[in-house]
Amino acid sequence: MDVGKALLCSLHSLKLSPANLALLHSQNQFFWRSQKKPISWSVMCGLMLFALGLISLFTGHVASDLDWYSHRLIMTRIFYSRLKGGRHAPIDIWKSRSSKFYYGCSNKGPHFTSAVRERSSNGYLLIATSGGLNQQRTGITDAVVVARILNATLVIPQLDHRSFWKDDSDFENIFDVDWFISSLAKDVTIVKRISDKVMRLMEKPPYTMRVPRKSTPEYYLDMVLPILKRRHAVQLTKFDYRLANNLDDELQKLRCRVNYHALRFTKPIQDLGQTLVMRMRNMTNRFIAVHLRFEPDMLAFSGCYYGGGDKERAELAKIRRQWPTLPVRNYPSFMSLIS
Repeated sequence: MDVGKALLCSLHSLKLSPANLALLHSQNQFFWRSQKKPISWSVMCGLMLFALGLISLFTGHVASDLDWYSHRLIMTRIFYSRLKGGRHAPIDIWKSRSSKFYYGCSNKGPHFTSAVRERSSNGYLLIATSGGLNQQRTGITDAVVVARILNATLVIPQLDHRSFWKDDSDFENIFDVDWFISSLAKDVTIVKRISDKVMRLMEKPPYTMRVPRKSTPEYYLDMVLPILKRRHAVQLTKFDYRLANNLDDELQKLRCRVNYHALRFTKPIQDLGQTLVMRMRNMTNRFIAVHLRFEPDMLAFSGCYYGGGDKERAELAKIRRQWPTLPVRNYPSFMSLIS
């Protein structure tokens, strides 16, 4: 109030009329009363919403710019590589300035226990893959996870020599088998083959069976594990897409470790692939990948419709009947024709 009195004294020194002084005095009283009035809830809520909007704006901006940062990083490296006249150097995205926006998702958690040793496992799991190389790669990835679920020792999977391509390559001809075994040693025990000593101790040869597609971990524990413990060795045939997609997070991470880290091509294949890639990049920077295989089994398992009308639907339904284990429920558009 001292400031108010000083203000009134200064006004009196201006020799204003009594009416004007009374009017200014009433306005001054109103001014001080308004200063003591608390902030309303509507103003407070508005400020809070404004602050939240700013937070959302900036976080959304960062998230939406991830692809832009990655693209800028790649294009910058390619530009400087071309200026130097050299080949495109490999880009290590984890060492870039934008690496703080990315994180790996394949590292196992702290509660993921180490693999059991061969002698302590429930037995040996043998896998016969099926289909083209991509399908077989998926089968190998799932085989490691199934071995983990069953607490089994995995034998290096056998590749398919009877499929469409009639390729006689074995696992070690395509993948680095030693790296495959060592990189997964803490997750699953893997051997190249069952030793002759162990085979002689078995009363019967490995039990052969085929599991349904997209089988859950519970199915393997209920239907495969008892046989594995009784026979000490089980071979799963036509092993392609035989494990469900919806798995525990740690098992999904194991899938990633197998597919993106453990399955490494042999050096001759890597060198040939690198040569082809560099030649392509020297010609252009835009590419189109075309899948040329269009056989009945691919049509059956893809579940796609290609616009050929009722005649095509009838033919595809007939093709799908050749695979009794194919889940019809995944193809609702053909339910009426198949039934």
